[in-house]
Amino acid sequence: MTEAFEKAVDRFKKRRGRGSADSTVKRYARHAENWRDWLSENRDKSVWDADSVDLLVFIEELTDEGMAPTTISQRVSAISKFYQDMEKLEERFDMPDVPENPYDGLDSDDKRFLRGDTKKKSGLSDTTQDEFPYLMSDEVSELVDNVPAPRLRNELMIRLMFNCGFRRGELAKCKVDNIDRKDKSIFIPPMKSENSRLVSYNEEYIGFHLSQWLDYGGRESMTYADESPYLFPTNKREHISGAYIGQMIKEAAEEAGLQEVIAEYSDGRKIHRVTAHTLRHSFAMQAIRSDIDIRSLQSLLGHDELDTTLIYLQQSKDEAKEESRLFDPYA
Repeated sequence: MTEAFEKAVDRFKKRRGRGSADSTVKRYARHAENWRDWLSENRDKSVWDADSVDLLVFIEELTDEGMAPTTISQRVSAISKFYQDMEKLEERFDMPDVPENPYDGLDSDDKRFLRGDTKKKSGLSDTTQDEFPYLMSDEVSELVDNVPAPRLRNELMIRLMFNCGFRRGELAKCKVDNIDRKDKSIFIPPMKSENSRLVSYNEEYIGFHLSQWLDYGGRESMTYADESPYLFPTNKREHISGAYIGQMIKEAAEEAGLQEVIAEYSDGRKIHRVTAHTLRHSFAMQAIRSDIDIRSLQSLLGHDELDTTLIYLQQSKDEAKEESRLFDPYA
């Protein structure tokens, strides 16, 4: 299937290259490859098995991560174009049966996600919470104190996400060799953008737990440790899954009394205030409070577009405005 997909992407690029700029073609191909990787990791499927439910879950996950609706639309458009082209090329080339375009199976309510009219944002508005919820440092400490077993690993993951702004998928695939313990920095390869990034970690906040994990048997207790290059191997695979990280954080939030159900999807699935991406929002808001340059924050978060980063700055300004209304000149 891997060879078939590579050939399919090559044909996709050639077909799209007839009327699009080279940079656009590369972006289309990257989105198709990211779709392939996401399906494999999160749905245990190939692109040839995907359907509209998979695409909807993909859209919901990107929305939960705070990705701008226009950016999500670009990704979904590239995926749709990939299936359109494969359907046209299927009879001319030897490739697996091409399924119905997953985009065609979305109904009008599903497509609301692509316009930014998401149920999560509506739920946050109804509960008077922030559009992009985040935790203060003391709340993150409560989260750390309430992680399920194995505690060392799960504590370290939460600390890394809060200190370095990891996406859960980036953390799941972080390799030991990406960490420069002398420089106190971590290299994060490209995942949802074209750009890699280098982030620093606070030795006082991360150092002890990282040392315990790497030097004193924490990581080695995992079955796949010896044959895995990843920071977080498990007893079942070379690296932990992003889905597990997300579930672990939800459990810790529930145990800490921080969790809140803010809305539900039509199929009954609950939307929670505290997710793995909440820690990324928390990192960004903490950085804004520390007066970090917005361009530097864009680089640390790995955002392609500055507008995505500016959301945090605007939220901070909105909060400051609300706090100013509490000022009583006669107190």
